[in-house]
Amino acid sequence: MQSKGNVIAGGKVLVGMSGGVDSSVVAALLKEQGYDCVGVYMNLWADPTVFDLEDKKKFPQNKCCSIGSLMAARSICQRLGIPFYSINFEDVFKNNVVEFFLEGFREGETPNPCVRCNKTVKFGVLFKKMEELGCDFLATGHYAKLITNKMGEVQLHRGKDKAKDQTYFLYNLSQDRLKKILFPLGDFDKPAVKKLATRFGLKELENKRESQGVCFYPEKTYLEFLKRYLKKDEDFKEGSIEDSSGKKLGTHEGLPFYTVGQRKGIGVGGGPALYVHKTDSIRNVLIVGNEDELMTSSVRIRDVNFLAGKAPKKDEVLHAKIRSQGSLNPCTVQKDGEDYKVHFQQPQRAIMAGQSLVLYRDTELVGGGIMSW
Repeated sequence: MQSKGNVIAGGKVLVGMSGGVDSSVVAALLKEQGYDCVGVYMNLWADPTVFDLEDKKKFPQNKCCSIGSLMAARSICQRLGIPFYSINFEDVFKNNVVEFFLEGFREGETPNPCVRCNKTVKFGVLFKKMEELGCDFLATGHYAKLITNKMGEVQLHRGKDKAKDQTYFLYNLSQDRLKKILFPLGDFDKPAVKKLATRFGLKELENKRESQGVCFYPEKTYLEFLKRYLKKDEDFKEGSIEDSSGKKLGTHEGLPFYTVGQRKGIGVGGGPALYVHKTDSIRNVLIVGNEDELMTSSVRIRDVNFLAGKAPKKDEVLHAKIRSQGSLNPCTVQKDGEDYKVHFQQPQRAIMAGQSLVLYRDTELVGGGIMSW
């Protein structure tokens, strides 16, 4: 195998700039390697109905693209001597990510906005912008690695820094996209990237705080955001809480406000501990049960994508992640109508419909899809 991380320099690269250490080091590395770099900063939608918690003023800021981050990205590009563009992707982000997020909860699921953003924004409209600007490649600060095999297929692998691995969010990439993407940080861990920042004269970025959580609202949890944007009797209604046998145990406030695996705040007491098992959006019922009922041996996945364009053999043992920070679990995959069925060797706890299941072959990301009941 040949590592794509060492592509012969000489092309024009659009670098997605965030103002942070990772993307800044990417730009510096590529310029040092002889690439013609163009820095692009994406302005994304943020909740305009709340005060920004950091600046204490009425100016909504997305955690990934605050005014401070914009100024930092522009300054870095100036110091590196590369062109800089700031592009407004607010409407694209709102329509493709935020509305997708809200619609998922209306349907009784728990969607993953970061997976959606990578598919439709970072490697969707930004990829098209790369082509419009006459660039040969799109480069980002993802901790992931690209390898081209003997058949000319580009494989996506987990990067050296396992703690920073971001491949889970990238399973929707295609061969056409992969052949025009660069992930220069795949062979580095975070401490090494910080050392590179110092070498490139960007030492002030070493300890810059990284954005965490969902970027487009300020709260630590999504519940307050949902309460602002989902309307009672239109997007959600009160309904029954039932056990797996159909026995009514109480009344829920609205399905979007409950998460599979949740124990506290369900509103049912006086007996053994109960957990949210699943939601039935058709009947508007919240189904609860004991902890053992959270375990699942198989799950259906829809909207499936395989990076090589073909499904693995049904008897091949792969490893699945059902959460971005979750463990890798042995499984097999087989076609099931328009979807696929994943069978786990060991039952998994708290499968969340709407979240992504991602498949690996050792370090290689094979593909993934959205889990559903």
